[in-house]
Amino acid sequence: MRIQICGRLSIEGERLTIDEPELPGRLGRRLWTYLVLNRRRPVGRDEVITALWGDESPDAEDASLNALTSRVRGVLARAGEGAALRAATGAYALALPGDTFVDRERAWIAINHVAAIRREGDIAGAWSEAVIANEIAARGFLPGESGGWIEAERRTLHDIELQALEAICEAELDQRQPTGAERVARRLIAADALRESGYRLLMRALAAAGNSAQAARVMEECRAALADADALPSPETERVYREVVS
Repeated sequence: MRIQICGRLSIEGERLTIDEPELPGRLGRRLWTYLVLNRRRPVGRDEVITALWGDESPDAEDASLNALTSRVRGVLARAGEGAALRAATGAYALALPGDTFVDRERAWIAINHVAAIRREGDIAGAWSEAVIANEIAARGFLPGESGGWIEAERRTLHDIELQALEAICEAELDQRQPTGAERVARRLIAADALRESGYRLLMRALAAAGNSAQAARVMEECRAALADADALPSPETERVYREVVS
């Protein structure tokens, strides 16, 4: 079974694929996504109610939740392969086949393995894992929805996306591909103008391509962006700048 909760929701089994519109409405999508994110543990009813409605739960919240979980069970029954939503002692537990692929989990594993793979000298492997992490994290998460847990997950995915761009750029530089590194570094700066790693990588990429003058201008852009936030470039960024213009 393959489950996608980043971007468009889907459940792909051997028999059929259940696409986002087939989940039971916006609350069904919230419930399903929350259960997948927390599938390693039982989730209490009160926690689920808060995840669904926040501080504005309906008067008949128990009946509403029972109806919603029943509809999600129906979706899982269609998916088959042993997937089930179980309830016991005031909690829910999502049971999935042992080899289930969850895109969010794949992104987390990928970004946490990139550094180790790179240390082993497998630059192509590190690049590949970083691309996977970036592609998944960049899809977004429950667009149009709000809530503390949703915002927290978006921040996590955004950080995965930025780390992945850094790793892709490093791999491009290691493989002597400054043009690709420059393109990715510019994406990194566009995604977070206060993240200095983007400027450092862009300076290195431009210098590797023989464009030291452009690299110097990048440092000016970095200083200007940080000045707007009442900050200065770090010693590491200053060091990279001195290296590329010397």
